[in-house]
This record gives sequence, C-alpha cells and structure tokens, in this order.
Amino acid sequence: MTIDTLSRRAVMAGLSTAFLPGAAWAQSAKRDVEGGIGGTGIVGVLTHSENLIVSGNRLETDTLTKFSDGFGQIDRKDLMIGDSLTVEAAGSPDNLVARRVHVTYPLVGRVSSVSADASRIVVNGIDVALETALSDITVGLRVAVSGLWRGTSVIASRVAPTRSQRDLISGDVRRSFGAVRLGETDIRGRGVASLAGGSFATIIGNYEAARSRIQATDLVSNRFVGAAGALGQLSIEGYLEPVATAPGYRIAGLGHSFANNLQLAEYEGSRVLFNGPYTGKFAAERALVLPNNPQRRRSLLAKLSQNAG
Repeated sequence: MTIDTLSRRAVMAGLSTAFLPGAAWAQSAKRDVEGGIGGTGIVGVLTHSENLIVSGNRLETDTLTKFSDGFGQIDRKDLMIGDSLTVEAAGSPDNLVARRVHVTYPLVGRVSSVSADASRIVVNGIDVALETALSDITVGLRVAVSGLWRGTSVIASRVAPTRSQRDLISGDVRRSFGAVRLGETDIRGRGVASLAGGSFATIIGNYEAARSRIQATDLVSNRFVGAAGALGQLSIEGYLEPVATAPGYRIAGLGHSFANNLQLAEYEGSRVLFNGPYTGKFAAERALVLPNNPQRRRSLLAKLSQNAG
C-alpha cells in the first residue's frame, strides 16, 4: 500500500512522494491546533463492527459515546458493516475514542426503479449504484441507503429495509438559479432557502415523485456538532468532484472545502482516503487511493488501522 504525501512543499512543486505508511496519519498530525490537538472528524464507511474501524481508523467507545442516525438515538449494536458514518473522536491518532457516532444515510426512501441487472436503483430521485447486485430489492420497498456520493449519484455500501415512513436525503447543497438541490432532487420547505451552496445538510420530509422534490419537515445544516470539541483533524473517504474555486475540487457530499494550495487532479475519478489538519478548510496531507472492490478495500483499511495502532 502507498500513501501520497500532500505536503506544502510537494504541493507547491506539483509533486507527490510515496512511501510505506507507519501510521494512518502524517507525523504533523500531532501539531497544536488552536492551543491543542483538537478533535478528529471521520467520514467514511464502517468496515469492521467489532473493533469499530471506519475508513482505516480504529475507534474505542465508552459510556459517554453517543450513537444516532437521522431519526434519533440508536445503540451500538445497531451499527452494521457498510454503514456510512460521521464520527467525532477525541485523543491521539493511535488512541481515538469516539464521542459521537452518527449514521449519515445519503438516502432513506422508497425504491422507484430497479435496473434489469439489479445493479442500480433510484431512491428519492437519486441514482444509486450497488457495489453488489441485490436480487431482493424491489420497486416500492422502503430502504435506508449507506454509501458515498459520487457526483449526483450514490455509491452504496449497504442497502437495508427501513420501517421509517419519513424520507431523508443528506449531502452537499447545490444552488442554481434560485433552486436548492441535493444531487438532482429539489428541496423545498422552511429554512431551505438559507442553505449555502456547498454546505452540508440533512433533509427529512416527504418525497413527491411527480415533482422530483422533497418537502422538508426537518432540516439539519451541519455534519459535526462539537461532541469532541473543535476539530483539528479530518479523515475523509470519498470521491472528488470539480468546482470553480481553488483548488478546483471538493469531496462530493462532504460540505467542507480543501485548502486552496492542494493539487488534486490525479485523484479525480478514484475513491480516496484523505487525512490531515482542519483549520476551517481541509488541509489534507495524505491521500490513499482505495480499491473499488469492497473486499479488497476492507482488507486494506484493516491493515491501515493496525499500522496506526
């Protein structure tokens, strides 16, 4: 496995240096941020539930750890491999203790379409690519979709039936000529007009298939809530998408911007794990291109978590 260093010197020179990792974080991850190390924000997919490994980060939990999803409090036992998680953790990179573990579903809703080969479905007007074809997915089934945004589609890591009758969509906000969208789905309702383009939002409401829009009844406009204090580090798994502002890319569905001086073009089109400091923008220092195959990816991230321990 190789991890590219996105150091300031390498970025300015337009080069990257590859090396075998001794840890999931760059050595500079222990620098002081606003007087302390700061909390660690992790966005990615749960690959091991017993040890709680998320995007190559091994996490401990204790009695203070809070577990939730878009509809309220859950228990640790409710977490399943493939869940897309937002984690706020405290401690050093080799001893992270989760303070908040939130299942961040990109989509919860009714399946409106299934492809002939059962490799793609549509939920809340959003195209969903399944990493493994699921023969038991049928039109009309209500599902909770975990995974990562890639452009205006979701690459699903887990699709499970849900009893919830409320529809949900979460990701980064797209604004165009007065319209507010997540993916290609229009969002309407109280508070929606105030959402900034590129920010992260979770919308709960009712999906109107005839108009391809969600009428919001509840809205949350942040991903991290400060459960582990101010964030000093980020570990983010995702896909890049181009934007007009420097450095020319953002991570789809994240809602945070990269530092302006990074050179990221070589990672476009790949699933990548980025690690580095957060100081209002994501100053990523390391990038690891992940395999598309779920089993190979799971194995690699397990090894990465062991190296970090």
